[in-house]
Amino acid sequence: MNSNKAVDNKTTRLHMGLIAAVTLIAYCKVFAAGFLSWDDAAYVLQNPDIRAFNLDNFRLWFSGYYVGNYHPLTMLSYTIDYAIGGSAPFVYHLSGVLLHVLNGGLVYLLIKKLQPESMVALFTALLFALHPVQTESVSWVAERKTVLSSFFLLLALRQYVSYASAPSLRGMAWVIGAGAAAMLSKGTAVALPLSIIAIDVWLGRPLLNRKIWTEKLPLFLAAIAVGIVAIKAQQSGSFLERQEAYSFAESVLYAGCAYASYIGRLFIPVGLSAMYPYPVAIGVVQYLYLAMALAVVSLGIIAYRKKWMILAGGILFFTVNILFVLQFIRFGEALTADRYLYLASIGIVYPVVYYLFIWLRRVSVKRIFSGLIATVSVVLLVLTFIRNDAWLSDKNFFNALLETYPNSAVAQYSVGGMFLKAGDYAQAAIHLDKAVRLDPNSYKAWHSKGLLHMRQGRAMEALDALDKSIAINGYVKAYFTRAMLHQSTGHTAQALADIEQVLAAQPANGRAWHIKGSCMEQQGDIQAAMTCYDRAIAADKKEPLFYIRRGLLYSKKEMHTQAMQDMEAAVALNPASGEAHYYLGMVKYQAGSAPCMDLQTALSYGYTPAKAAIEKLCRQ
Repeated sequence: MNSNKAVDNKTTRLHMGLIAAVTLIAYCKVFAAGFLSWDDAAYVLQNPDIRAFNLDNFRLWFSGYYVGNYHPLTMLSYTIDYAIGGSAPFVYHLSGVLLHVLNGGLVYLLIKKLQPESMVALFTALLFALHPVQTESVSWVAERKTVLSSFFLLLALRQYVSYASAPSLRGMAWVIGAGAAAMLSKGTAVALPLSIIAIDVWLGRPLLNRKIWTEKLPLFLAAIAVGIVAIKAQQSGSFLERQEAYSFAESVLYAGCAYASYIGRLFIPVGLSAMYPYPVAIGVVQYLYLAMALAVVSLGIIAYRKKWMILAGGILFFTVNILFVLQFIRFGEALTADRYLYLASIGIVYPVVYYLFIWLRRVSVKRIFSGLIATVSVVLLVLTFIRNDAWLSDKNFFNALLETYPNSAVAQYSVGGMFLKAGDYAQAAIHLDKAVRLDPNSYKAWHSKGLLHMRQGRAMEALDALDKSIAINGYVKAYFTRAMLHQSTGHTAQALADIEQVLAAQPANGRAWHIKGSCMEQQGDIQAAMTCYDRAIAADKKEPLFYIRRGLLYSKKEMHTQAMQDMEAAVALNPASGEAHYYLGMVKYQAGSAPCMDLQTALSYGYTPAKAAIEKLCRQ
């Protein structure tokens, strides 16, 4: 007995080592990748909340939203990366790949726990780890939430299998703990209790037993709570704003299309993309997809009734892990995304591998299975290695997107936005113009055109584009941008009206409070401006500009101590800010202190107004 266990342990170690080795080979080029403009900057480069382990940041992770998501543990993981490597992308990519390696190992251990055949577990884990649809979750820094959440989910599922064979409060506590960590890493982990029901099906546990459901009650309650928070987070990021209205029948049709296309992508991983837009029109293809989806769900019901538990559990596992992203509640502009297949893929891969193994064993050609594992794994490894080219840089990313969907307005305005950020206004105009030609109702494209015209100094064209964006959708970002435009052109009343729209939708938007404060200053209402800057700082305590503006108001009121405290806070937040050093020096001068050292520092950081101040105030 001990000899068999030793052999089994050795096999497990060999298989786990193989999974890790081939996964690292498939993803090796990602270690040289940079950050992408799609969300990476918001999560890492422009996020002051990950730059220190302290109580303030801890509170922010657990009380705030990031890019329309609630995932405090994900923010913790970025903070760990920042502590190790600062803003170097290598560390973030290394963490993502290593989490994927661990997840591949956990899939192996989970499948091994569900059935005794180690080769079934190996093949399932290899297909999971090497499938090219997984590159979006692994190679995109902003998708850390997917691989981290899946790590805790897989821990919870494996622990549940142990619990099911020997129930105990301690065992369930571990399941609940890992499950809670998963939900705090990504909102879609609310599918965990339903995923565990799929595990029950795989284990052949009776679903009519009341205990099967009551033991999971804490997880269901946690899922409901996190689900509500996740929806609020999406609303905070304007991801659930008014979208094109679809009827119930259309929503079901699109959900069926998405469901079937996800399965198709697993079997035929070609034409992969960072986004898959809605079809331009509903046709025969969409109805065929819906029929396929209904056929798969019906097969799952039949399989359960006929006691084909591996198939029934697999379809249930896939369905519950894809259910919440089928756009019944529409978010974003893409119908599907590869990242949603990350964990759900196990529900399709495991039954396929299991029944293939059983069939080959039945026809006495079991040895073919090993060759099949090697062949398919090599093919997937190569496809993943190639697919990772798209995640190496913005240029590669957007070129791949346009190659797949050149007539997508979303793809065109996304590429236009990339050129806009890079300052290449000519290229930005080409893609944004094409976006609005493809979809005249693309409010995001019109907003980007408004930004482009603002930066080009074309105020009238900018106003026209922003007006169109707002008329189409009431887009909060367009209101914000139009407020800045009105303020810059001296139309303070119009700027205030727009910024009130922003604050009605996003009352914790610090930059909106800052603009309102600036408008109140322009109107001469110093006290109201002070209140607005207070609100801006309360919303975002790490933005130096807010402290500078409030400090200047304190200075006007001759409240020198408070003014100096705000300027010192601005310097502490951004020691390389010449503006902050300049105003700190000027406030010191007004208070009767020596300003010259601060002014010299400001000049050394390139803040040219400090030169005149030095000549006037710092002569010997």
